[in-house]
Amino acid sequence: MNRLSSLAAAKTLTILGINSGTSADGVDLAVIRMDIKGKTPKVTVVDGAMAPFPRPVKAEVEKLIGDTEIELPRLMRSHVTFGRHLGRMASRFLTQRKMTVDLIASHGQTIGHYPGHEKTLGLQVGATMQLGDGNALSVETALPVVSDFRMADIASGGEGAPLTPFVNQLLFGSKTKSRIVINIGGIANFSYHPAGGSADDVRGGDCGPGNTLSDLAMRLLYHKPYDRDGRMARTGSIRKEMIALIEKANTRRGRSAGREQFDVELFAHLVFANRRRRGINADIVASIMEATAKLIHRSLKPYLSDKRLEAVYLTGGGRKNRYLSERLQEYLAPCRVLSIETLGFDGDLLEAVSFAVLGGCFVMGMPSTLPRVTGAQGAMVSGKLSLPPSGKPAKPSCR
Repeated sequence: MNRLSSLAAAKTLTILGINSGTSADGVDLAVIRMDIKGKTPKVTVVDGAMAPFPRPVKAEVEKLIGDTEIELPRLMRSHVTFGRHLGRMASRFLTQRKMTVDLIASHGQTIGHYPGHEKTLGLQVGATMQLGDGNALSVETALPVVSDFRMADIASGGEGAPLTPFVNQLLFGSKTKSRIVINIGGIANFSYHPAGGSADDVRGGDCGPGNTLSDLAMRLLYHKPYDRDGRMARTGSIRKEMIALIEKANTRRGRSAGREQFDVELFAHLVFANRRRRGINADIVASIMEATAKLIHRSLKPYLSDKRLEAVYLTGGGRKNRYLSERLQEYLAPCRVLSIETLGFDGDLLEAVSFAVLGGCFVMGMPSTLPRVTGAQGAMVSGKLSLPPSGKPAKPSCR
């Protein structure tokens, strides 16, 4: 409890944020320094890196994602062991960097996101689950951990996603310029920040597939992890029938989307549609890219008329896909489409930075959800705190 009191009383916190995205290929780690002397915290990014999962861990996570028939004991044990793996990866990172932090904030790995409200035990509720027990992570690192960020919003009637628009307002909100930030991870989401606006003025949501569907196509068709620079998509032809299938899949969700909406079943439908037209495999990849750009444009369209809109900024792995960036520029013209690096942030680390900030907000007791974005009844303080065993803190494990 003394440790918790000292965190709450601190004027500056050094926090390690950990995020594992929809691609499930590893974790992004980012250390921030958060100055909380005033009402609005100030954030400085100190360091960061990406750490790939060991092959057995990645294989197990891939099996768990979207598996609606998983055995309960296996899921429960995986939740704990994945938390321990996250702890070891965090400890290794901190040891290699010779850094100390006050707190770890971990998003975990989403293995199921079902935001639609369905009747369960007589009540209408949504559901989401992030693998990686915060207690196991805390024991492994001997550090306080804030985790499970989405459940507070779910409990308040929201969809638990997206959570990053709140942080984007802290980092990129401007008194004189409006900005749109698009995160193209496995799922694409956006946040709109009007000039001079507050957190209550932010709008955002998921757009549809980001990289998840195109990566799936590349793995199954070409045995490659992703379409580097969009080279394969550039050689294909865009097919309206396939775009229509993706758009239909995108309607079967709420404000937010999960990997479950854009899975092998949808991919099979795309393959059958392409065969009927006697298309080549590259046509599938090209059509997925076009649908991705089109759905992003559809989400952003209400905000593109803002005369003070400075630019649309891309973050996440998808920003590196040159073909997708070109298609977005075509759809969003005359608005400029720029990389988030233009604003001085590493687009590979921004989500890890975001969860580090949310961890700091938890310590401050500061609500960090946006009801107009997630659909919740009210703003919530996101996260759950796990404390390490009492007694003398152990050195971080690098086993």
